[in-house]
Amino acid sequence: MLQGGEIIVILLLALVVLGPQRLPELARRLGAWAVELRTAARDITKGLEAEVAQVRDLAGEVTDPVKELRRDLKKSFETVDPKRYDWTGPKPVSGPTPEDAMADLERIERAMEEE
Repeated sequence: MLQGGEIIVILLLALVVLGPQRLPELARRLGAWAVELRTAARDITKGLEAEVAQVRDLAGEVTDPVKELRRDLKKSFETVDPKRYDWTGPKPVSGPTPEDAMADLERIERAMEEE
């Protein structure tokens, strides 16, 4: 950022280089450009805020059904009888055991409950 002393030096140099006739004209042009830049920045900010609002609305439209689906799944897991899924067949020769599968299912259920 420019400080007061630096601005004064710049103005004096501009007065010497441009002269007293052209300096006011240049100051008017710089002021007009500054106004245009502020207006453009304001318009861009408004546009970005509108876009962000749209994205938030869309995110709400997506997350609400997902939350509802999670609630429904949680309710359905609560109504399932865990004894129904006990393994009654022979133990597999290779791969995960039925106990591993049941432990995975329980981990998934706990994770859904935490959410």
